[in-house]
Amino acid sequence: MRRTATLLTTALLAGAAALTAPAAGAAESAAQNAPSAQTAASCTVGRSGVGFLGTCSGIDPQQTWRLAVTCQGFDSNGFPTFSGSSSGWVTGNTSAYAGCFYPMMATGGWIVNGSPVPAGPVGQISGYANKCVDVRGGSTANGTPVQIWDCLGNVNQTWKIGTDGTIRALGKCLDVQGGHTGNATVVQTYDCNGTGAQQWQVRPDGSLLNPQSGRCLDDLGFSTTNGNQLGIWDCNGAANQKWNLPA
Repeated sequence: MRRTATLLTTALLAGAAALTAPAAGAAESAAQNAPSAQTAASCTVGRSGVGFLGTCSGIDPQQTWRLAVTCQGFDSNGFPTFSGSSSGWVTGNTSAYAGCFYPMMATGGWIVNGSPVPAGPVGQISGYANKCVDVRGGSTANGTPVQIWDCLGNVNQTWKIGTDGTIRALGKCLDVQGGHTGNATVVQTYDCNGTGAQQWQVRPDGSLLNPQSGRCLDDLGFSTTNGNQLGIWDCNGAANQKWNLPA
């Protein structure tokens, strides 16, 4: 009887592991790591307290990822139960922690990557009055305003000019708010979603055209004040629409 119960428990564990493992070909690519902190690409996962800690280094600064864990407990009959938990999304070279709600215990962890990042140059975008294009407060929340600020060289001002027509910072895309096309519509950062609100073309005069609206990225009002939010305006070749992009 004891041997039968052991075999039943083993079968249940195997079945649960199959259910919780990342599906092949899923939208998010996952690399599962054992608790012994094996290496997957440029990321490692290891036990940390009652949970797991994931750390990535040497990856694209715009690549988003999260740490997922399997949680195990037991029901009132002593049979194992399983669920999952994860950290929030993070970007680039950093660490993330994930654990389980008591009495569940974290039994395994793995890195889940967000959408692949296109190739392209990375660096600051500077413009009128030598101010830089900046993500307000370094926030990764959708709808964060994109503004001008003194050039500091920090992550708020690190942009990738993607070969897919996107301009990215902190794992988000430069986005025309609401997909609107009118003059003075402000720009923000938002999850990259492939819409026309996130497409930009570099023009020979140094301006950035949003084809959907037919308008150019503009330092609205020719402002030199830190925190002035950028927007779109009729392309006119003025100094407040000229941008120096990373090469």
